[in-house]
Amino acid sequence: MTGTRLGNWILGPEVGRGSTGVVYKATAADGTGQLAALKVITGDVARDPAFLARFPADLLALRRLAHPNVCSLFDGGVHAGMPYYASEWAEGTDLATLLKRKAKTGEPGLNWRDAVVSVAVQVARALNHGHRRSLLHRDLKPSDVILAENGTVKVTDFGVAKSFARAPLSLPPEPWGTAAFLAPELFSGKAATKRSDLYSLGGVLYAALTGRPPFAAIATAEFLHKHIYTLPDRPANFVPKLPAELDDLVCTLLAKDPNRRPAAAAGVVEECDKLRGKQERRGDRVAWPADPGDTALHAPLSDTAVAEAQGDEDAADVTRPKPLFAKPAVVVPLFAVVCGLLLFALFRPGPGADELFHKAEPLIASSDPADWDKAWDEYLEPLSRKYPDRYADEVNALRERRAVRRELTKALEQGKRVTYSSEAERLYLRGVALLRLGDREGAAKEWQRAAAGEPGSRWAEFARAALTSVSTSP
Repeated sequence: MTGTRLGNWILGPEVGRGSTGVVYKATAADGTGQLAALKVITGDVARDPAFLARFPADLLALRRLAHPNVCSLFDGGVHAGMPYYASEWAEGTDLATLLKRKAKTGEPGLNWRDAVVSVAVQVARALNHGHRRSLLHRDLKPSDVILAENGTVKVTDFGVAKSFARAPLSLPPEPWGTAAFLAPELFSGKAATKRSDLYSLGGVLYAALTGRPPFAAIATAEFLHKHIYTLPDRPANFVPKLPAELDDLVCTLLAKDPNRRPAAAAGVVEECDKLRGKQERRGDRVAWPADPGDTALHAPLSDTAVAEAQGDEDAADVTRPKPLFAKPAVVVPLFAVVCGLLLFALFRPGPGADELFHKAEPLIASSDPADWDKAWDEYLEPLSRKYPDRYADEVNALRERRAVRRELTKALEQGKRVTYSSEAERLYLRGVALLRLGDREGAAKEWQRAAAGEPGSRWAEFARAALTSVSTSP
């Protein structure tokens, strides 16, 4: 279609293709040379009269988005029977492509210091901008995150998924496609929320850190079961020396229960800022993107500034605060005291290995896991970093104890569901259990019963998908 005119745009080369359409690099037809990423909607949805009728109106709401981390929507509609929309052209590489390239060279993912925190912050800012305008992304995945060479991140396709009204059961899932990053509650037919967008953000960060989606499965039934019930392996299992705070943040975003996720995208930025502060106190530099939405430069002028700007020197003099210390006899001694305190703080020797360990001992002996975390964060982690040869056995013992507790918590969360919402659910899950034991025939019988018992339920759909997977897999 290169050279074809759609609306106000001339199509250039094809730059991407997905389940809902084809993306072209387009140029404005008015001769200004403005570039756009123009997506032509294809497939059955493009021929749906209801979709064609509501699509232009749906796009109008997205024109409210105006943020440096969001690809702005220019226009869209239906031209010659082809639905399309054109948005800002972002120079750079999408995260999915970047991770695939790294996988070929044996690299697991992005360096968390230089990239992942920066990606988390900028995508969270983009989501927060949309959420404050009552707009959800609904389909965030690595291919929607564009990384420019200067470190800027742009989020594409914000809110467009609402128009398609696609069920997430368009399976089997592609490893980097929509289904792999959708919140589990959406598979149950529940409405999308801010927290479902944050789950997708957690999946994107998981992939950025580890180089893989949170879940991998061969069969559709296995994927559905993992996505709804199973917790992913922690990113720290794949990334050596990953800060526990970043590991916990990603796992919190991927919580099955939406109420356990952050309430707002701004909370993700705050957690990343805390991580940055903690790491920099340890001497680690963490990349931090400037906040394009910072309004400090646009704060209201004070009365003094207004008076000075208007040339009212008397008013400015009245409102201008007087210096508290104007005499050298006061300032010089005070300056000497401050310098002395600063020098003492800078050159005072830190606690030694013995002091750190003895402070940690009562916390280690406690039966409260929160005390173990405090012992690690405040004493043993600095001890292991500054004095790696001292108290190594005790440090490793607490590290293993905390790992066991995390695994126990994970197991309890995975097994806490002991009731079934319907007979079809019980039969489906029993089939999954039999398949894991190698009893394909028994699993198929249970899924057949589930599919026949409640034909309209989602568990019946899962069972039919599972039967198809088993019958086509070797």
